[in-house]
Amino acid sequence: MNLLTAMKVYDRVCALGNLSAAAREMNMSTTAVSRLLKQLEDDLGVRLLNRTTRRISPTEAGRNYAERVKGLLADIEALQDQTRRLDRGTRGLLRISCSNILAHARITRLIPKFLDENPMTTIEFDLTSRYVVGVVEEGYDVAIRFEAQTDSEIVSRKLGMVRNFVCATPGYLDRRGRPRHPADLAHHDCVLSNFARRLGSWPFGSAENRISVPVHGRVSTNSIEAACQMTLAGAGIGYLPGLIVRAAIEDGRLEALLEAHEPVPSPIYALYPHRTHVPMKVRVFLDFLMRELAPGLD
Repeated sequence: MNLLTAMKVYDRVCALGNLSAAAREMNMSTTAVSRLLKQLEDDLGVRLLNRTTRRISPTEAGRNYAERVKGLLADIEALQDQTRRLDRGTRGLLRISCSNILAHARITRLIPKFLDENPMTTIEFDLTSRYVVGVVEEGYDVAIRFEAQTDSEIVSRKLGMVRNFVCATPGYLDRRGRPRHPADLAHHDCVLSNFARRLGSWPFGSAENRISVPVHGRVSTNSIEAACQMTLAGAGIGYLPGLIVRAAIEDGRLEALLEAHEPVPSPIYALYPHRTHVPMKVRVFLDFLMRELAPGLD
């Protein structure tokens, strides 16, 4: 039994709660994962996991062992990084979770440049519409999101701000009129989305003079891309990031509204596990994002 491999397998099984998921992540067969876990338990002389047909959960001894193993694996990775730093290189798999809109609008076009600069690094890029992701539990090195997380195990590093626009098609506005004040939105159909958790109210103004205006509409969605398409189709007024509507505003398909009342911009954060020694591949990627992404945000 390779003890280090067995510890890595055990760590991922505990995090994912599933043998098959851990096997897929580590590119191993489920049989090989199960065998390593049994060998680890036999070597320790204690049961680490309770197994049923539906789920796996650690025993009390297993929970204590998992906590120590996670710290040990982090220390080993830090040691490897410190040694590699001697030749200023970075390498290994970088697992990234990113919101769909940020990926399609900005991040994916930057990935080839990062790989060119770091030829020993590979990337697994997972796109999702979820606002909250289990960075530690799901084994990500970095997650890129529109808001920070308050989890004490997570570090939130602000990458920049994205400008938001309240906008609608000229056709809709010709039919229904143009709002002159945020309060006028009460008389309009708004295209509602959970973008930045703004489903039922839209914020305006500076931090010192912030107001939040209740809005309603006949359509709501959990997809900001869908909200954009419905706004473009004339379904109502949208509160949308410049990343996906600036071109439509510039060519006249959409008309920006209430700009003097300052729709509140959205911060973008890189989230990563809180560690004493942040892996070099993560530090290099974060520095790359600050250099390449931040200047291009709207």
